[in-house]
Formats: sequence, C-alpha cells, structure tokens
Amino acid sequence: MHATDVTNEPETASESNFDLVDLLLEEQQQLSAVELFARRHESGQCELPADRAPDQAKYYRSLLPASSPTPEQQFAFEVDLDACSGCKACVVACHALNGLEENETWRSVGGVIATESASGSDSATEGLPIAIGVRHVTTACHHCEDPGCLNGCPVKAYDKDPVTGIVRHLDDQCIGCKYCTMMCPYEVPKYSKRLGIVRKCDMCYNRLAVGEAPACVQSCPNEAIKIRLVDRSLTEADRKVAGSRMMVAGAPSSSLTLPTTRYVSQAEWNGAAAMDLGIDEVSESHWPLAALLVATQIGVGMVFWDRVGALISLVAGDDISGGATPVLALVALLVSGIGLNLAPLHLGQPLRAWRVFLGLRTSWLSREAVVLGKFVGALALACLLLGLPLVQAWLPESINEAVGNYIPSWAGSVLLWASLPLGVVGLYCSAMIYIATGRIWWRFDRTMVRFAGTFVVVGLIGALAVAALTQLTRNDAGVEASSVALMLGSIVALGLVIAKFVYEWRIQLGPSRSTDDAIDLRSRRLTIRSLSQLRLARVLTFSLSAVSLLVATIAIATVGALTPLVGLSLGIAFVGAAGGDMIERLLYFMAVVHDRMPGIHR
Repeated sequence: MHATDVTNEPETASESNFDLVDLLLEEQQQLSAVELFARRHESGQCELPADRAPDQAKYYRSLLPASSPTPEQQFAFEVDLDACSGCKACVVACHALNGLEENETWRSVGGVIATESASGSDSATEGLPIAIGVRHVTTACHHCEDPGCLNGCPVKAYDKDPVTGIVRHLDDQCIGCKYCTMMCPYEVPKYSKRLGIVRKCDMCYNRLAVGEAPACVQSCPNEAIKIRLVDRSLTEADRKVAGSRMMVAGAPSSSLTLPTTRYVSQAEWNGAAAMDLGIDEVSESHWPLAALLVATQIGVGMVFWDRVGALISLVAGDDISGGATPVLALVALLVSGIGLNLAPLHLGQPLRAWRVFLGLRTSWLSREAVVLGKFVGALALACLLLGLPLVQAWLPESINEAVGNYIPSWAGSVLLWASLPLGVVGLYCSAMIYIATGRIWWRFDRTMVRFAGTFVVVGLIGALAVAALTQLTRNDAGVEASSVALMLGSIVALGLVIAKFVYEWRIQLGPSRSTDDAIDLRSRRLTIRSLSQLRLARVLTFSLSAVSLLVATIAIATVGALTPLVGLSLGIAFVGAAGGDMIERLLYFMAVVHDRMPGIHR
C-alpha cells in the first residue's frame, strides 16, 4: 500500500498580498488617543457649553460658592466637625488626583476629644462633664492671609493668588531648603526627597477654575468639607483677636499666619484636646545647618576677640597676640568657609542656590546668606592683605613696589574691622531665621543666648589656641605679655564654658524644674529619653574642654611661659568646645516641639 500524497491547498489572495511593513506604516499614519484629544480640544469640541455644568456638579454644587470672590474675599475650606467620620476618603482622593508619592500626603485626618457640660434645670449636675465627645479633624493647607511659607521662602517659590487667595507652590522655583516647613505652623509643605523640593495642597485651583470641586470636597461621603468665601481682614486688630484663638484644640495660635480654614460644630466643648496630644517625635537634625551656624559663629567670634586683643595692645603699647592676627584671620576664614560650603548639602536642589537673594525683602534666610557671604568675602580680602608681608620675599620686585605704592600697610587691619559688623549682622539674621517661625522652643531669648554663647565662648577658645600655637611655631614661647594674656584668657574662657553648660543644663539637659512651661517639659523629656546619647556626648565634650582649659591655665601659671603642653591643651579645648556646640545645635533642632494640628503624625 502506497503512502497517501499530502497536497497543500493554494494560498488565498489576501494571504499572498499581506505585507507587514505596509501595515505598520498605515498604523503610524493614524492619530493616537492623545493627539485626537488635542485636536478636538484645539477646535473647541471638548469645552462644555456655558450653560452646562460638570456631570457631577449636582452632587457638590452646594459645597461651592455661588459666585467668585470679590477683592475683599478669598476661597477657604470649611469643615463640619459633626459630619466628618474620619473615613479618610479625602486623603485617598487627594493622593490619587495629585499623583503623590507613597508616603506623601497633603491632607491628614486626626481627632479631638472633648467633654460637654451638662445644662438643665437640675442644679446638682449643671456644669459637670456628662459625656466624652470625639470629633474627627481633616486638615490640609489653610491658605493663610499672611502665609509664613510665602514670607520665609528665600527664592519666591510661593504665590498667593490675588483673586482667589489660594497659596500655590511653584515647583520650578523651589531649591528644597525646607525653610517653609519651619515657617508654616501647621507643617503643611511636605518635602519630597526624590524630587528635592517641597509640595503642598493648592485647593485644586485648576478644578475650581472650571467650576469643578476639589478632590477632597467631591470625595467626602458626608459632605463635611466645603469651599466658602471668607473676608480678608489683615489688620493689627485682627491679629490681636486671633492671638487668643485657634482653629481647633491643639492647633497653633492663629495669630501667626491668620489661617482661613473654618471648623464648625453645633456642640460647645470645654476642655477639648487633640487625641495625639503629648506624642512628640525627634525632629530632623538639619546637620548641615547646624554646621553652618556653629562654624560661622566661631569664625566671627575669633575675629571679634582678635580685634579686642588689638585694642588692648593699642592701649597697653605691647602686642599681646604675638603677631598671630594674620594666622587667626586665616583660620577664621577657613572655619567660616567650611560652614558656608556645607550648608548647600541641606538643599534638595543645590544648583539653584544662586536664587537665594530673591527673598531679601521678606526672608531672614536670604538675608543670612547675603550678609554672611559678604562677611566671608571681606575676611578673605583682609587675609590676602595681611598675608602680603609674609610672601614678599617670593614676589617680584615690581609687584612689591606696586603693593607699597598703592596698598597702605593698614588696609588689611581696616578690612578686618569692616568684616566684623558684617559677621555680627549675619549671625543676628541666623538667629532670626528660627525666631521668626514662632516656635516657643526657638523663642528670642533662648536662641540669642545659645547662638551668642558659641560666638563668645568658642570664638575666644579658638583665638587663644591659634595665638598659642602660632607663637610656639615661631619659637616665641617666652613672650611675657602674650603668656599673661593667654593665662587670663584661659581663666575667662573656663568660666564662660562652665556658665554656658550650666545654662544648657537648666533649660534642656537637666531634670525638669517647677518653672518649666509645657513646651520646655516636652522638649526636656524628648532630650532625656530619645536623645540620651547626644545628651551624654554633650556632657563629655564639656568635660573635655573644661579640663583642657584648666590644664592650660595651671601650666602657664606654673612655668610662667608658653610650653607645648599649653598649646596642646588649648587646641584640645577648642576641638572639645566646637564639637560640644555642634552637639548642642543638633539638640536645638532635634528636640524642638510645638503645637500641631491634630493627627499631623498620622
């Protein structure tokens, strides 16, 4: 039996004419969905008729104002505490619509607990707490009348719309300095590490512009969030009234930024408190800022004490510094320069840092950057002029002659004097950066004393160490005037170091006192419990600097002249004091506590 022959059927005409290349070329000529939408949008086919509202408007029309704001009004959130169930639908909708990162939120939900007083004909129970009330609090940006974020931003990355009053963040302007997160009492701006900038709620202004409700308003199942019109009343009288008012229990004082959000409830509560009251977390260390503050304060302090020594030498008729001024100025420049160069590490967008001068009219951060920059510039030029005599032997005769003809010998000293007020003003701006936030822990007296302590105490120890090491290097150990000045300076420095540490112990490091307010108690508790290792390190650095100063004083008094032991002791004292103040400044940032909107810790 023969095998059956297999015969293939002939190909059809469509299969024989199939060409993949032609098919792909045909598909490329077709418009994509995005291109089709863009073309329809340009032709006006996507726009709603003037008499037609968005499809969902029937569900939220009552939650929006019936008219646009007048020049005396602005948009604001209104939250009905009695209606909010804490379901966090508003949080989810805000997160989804704005494309936020996994751990980024522009709206949070907390809670308030309160007791209601009894009222009625029974006098025995009237005024007594009869029930515990719980209200959920949803919170986002409050689009304040006097926004702290806008006032503090050094690069004008915030804008308050003159028509709607909405405070918007301009992402392309932001340098990621995070100062707005400090200036906002409600911690509204959120930093994105991935993007290197902060972002915040903008009340879905693009939706409001076309009559659409913001995501949080439209998503709330209980209609607890509304957009209302409120009057703008930025007057001093209003600030005084707001000083005794807060939006909800636990919130910061409304006098700081005049927030526009209104929380309403039918119940009159007494003794209300946030559910997360007393829950304090360690704040960010901001170590580049701490390094900037300590380094610039030490640098300016060294220049200050050098100029004090120059005045004493002028009156006494003898150079008590042993000619250490050029070296001391150079060390001050290096220390200050290191601090200024470390500061950009705090920025999310350091290449945009050149814009920092834009907020000079309103931002203390801008003022600090500009003034301290001028201080370092003046100090660098002073170092150059003071160092010319040291390098004249290696310079051509023509250059030496030109220097002698055009640059007077006193020019370097004058520039050193000129740099001092610039440095002092810069340090004042540094302190005001944190005082301006309104946080009680960073109040004026505490901040000024702590910052001035570094300027005076560590600056003095640095000047003594440089003077001693310079003289030892030059074999001038037997200069009597310098030895006496160093011994007296060491005694003064030892007393100041002890006084400074005692002050720190009383306000933060030590056990609580009866005079502590609530903020002090919370900060002290955070320091002792959560920051115990830093606290111990601060005690050890104080001990190191104090013992080293004592050894230097005894060595000078015993020998009557400078010795290597004196120089080594003063050098160790300077390192210990500078390291101790760096730790103190980290504690200044990390132990800060303040009133928050309920639920801010989520």
